[in-house]
Amino acid sequence: MFDEAPNRPGRRYPAMGFRNYRLFWTGGVLTNNGRWIQYVATYWIVYQITESAAWVGAAAFASFIPMLFTNPLAGYVSDRYDRRKVLLVTNSVCSLLAALMAFAWGIGMRGVGVWMALLLAGGFVYGIQLPTWQSFVADCVPREHLRNAITLNSTQFNAARTFGPALGGVIIGTVGPGWALFVASVCYAPVLSALYLIQVDELFRPDRESEVRTTSHVSSILGDYRESIRYVLRSPGIRVAIGTTALVSTMGQPVVQQIVVFAEEVFEVSPFWFGMLGSAQGLGALLAAPLVVGELGQMRRSSVQLVATCGYGVALMLFAAAPVFWMGFVGLGLIGCMHLGSASNLNSTVQLQVDDTMRGRVMALYLMGVLGVSPFANLVMGAAIAIFGPRPVVAFAGLVVLGGGVFLQLTGRLRLLDSD
Repeated sequence: MFDEAPNRPGRRYPAMGFRNYRLFWTGGVLTNNGRWIQYVATYWIVYQITESAAWVGAAAFASFIPMLFTNPLAGYVSDRYDRRKVLLVTNSVCSLLAALMAFAWGIGMRGVGVWMALLLAGGFVYGIQLPTWQSFVADCVPREHLRNAITLNSTQFNAARTFGPALGGVIIGTVGPGWALFVASVCYAPVLSALYLIQVDELFRPDRESEVRTTSHVSSILGDYRESIRYVLRSPGIRVAIGTTALVSTMGQPVVQQIVVFAEEVFEVSPFWFGMLGSAQGLGALLAAPLVVGELGQMRRSSVQLVATCGYGVALMLFAAAPVFWMGFVGLGLIGCMHLGSASNLNSTVQLQVDDTMRGRVMALYLMGVLGVSPFANLVMGAAIAIFGPRPVVAFAGLVVLGGGVFLQLTGRLRLLDSD
C-alpha cells in the first residue's frame, strides 16, 4: 500500500505517503492559485482606480492589518477547536468574499473605500484561518516527517504563486478583473473537497473536542494569549525564528504588493506581463523546492538560514537594479528561492521546538512576525516609493535584510535554531 511508503528508507517526500496530507496538499495548491488570482486582481483594481503606489500599499495594509487584531483569537481557535472544521468554515467565507468582490466590480463599484472595506473583511477571515492551516499540517503527518511536510506545504504555496499571478494577468487582460475574482471564488472548492474527504481517525493530533468541554469555563482568549507569549519568551530558538521572519517580512514582503508599480512605471508592460512578473517568485521557489526538501533538509537550520537571509537581501538589491523586464524577472525568481528556504526553515524550527498543546497559539505569534508587521511596512514602502521611486527604496530594503543576516550570524543567534 502507498500509505506504508513513508517507512521506506531514502524516500525523498515521505510526507506524501500519508493520504490525509496528500489530499490537503493537493487541495491547497489548487486553492492558493485562486488566492493569488484574487490578490493580483484586487491590487490591479486599486491601482487602476487611484494610479497611486501609496494606495496599493494601503490596500496591502487593509489586507493584513486585521491579523493584528485576530491574532489572540486565531491561536485560541486553532488550539481549542477542530482544525478541520475551522478550515471548512473559513475557506467557505473566503470563497463568498471573492464572489462578492466579483459582484461589486460587475455592478460598477469604483470607490476605493469599498475595496478597502472588502480587503479588510478578507483580512479578518484569513487572519483566523492561517494559524490553523499551518498547524493542521502537523495533524496530517507524524513528528518524524514534519519538517518534510512543512517544506512541501511551503512549496505548494509557492507553486501557486508561480501560476496564480500569471493566470490572473491573462484573465484580467482578456475578460477583466471581475471574471478573475469569480475564478478565484470557484478555486476554493478543491481545498473544501479535500477537507471533506480527510479521514479524521487518521489525523495525528490530540482530541481538542474534549479539551474544549473541560477547559472552556476556566480558559480565556487573552489568558491563553498571555501564556503563549510567556512560552515564546522562554524559548530562545522560537524567539530568533520569529525575529528573523519579522525582519524578512518587513523589508521583503511589501515588494510583492509593489510589483504592479514596477510593471506599470519601471518596465511599462501589459497586464499579462504584470501577471508573469508576479509569478516569478513562485517559479524561483518551485525550481528550488527539490533542493530545499532534499539536501538542505539534512543541513543545520542555522546554516540554511544564514544563506537564505543574506541571499534574500542580495536578491532584493538585484531586482531593484534590474534595467529591463527579464532581469527583473530573474531577480524576483531569486527572491522566491530565498523566500522558500527561509520560510520553510523558520516554520520547521518553530513547529519542531513547540509543545503540541501550544502549537496553534505559538504559530499565531510566529505568523504575527510573518504578517503582523506587513501592514505598516506596506504603508511605509508605498509612501517611500511615491517620494523616492521604487528602485532606491527596494535596494535599501535589501541592504537592511543583508545586514540583519550578518548580525544574526556574528552574534550567534542563528545557532539557537538548531535545537529541537
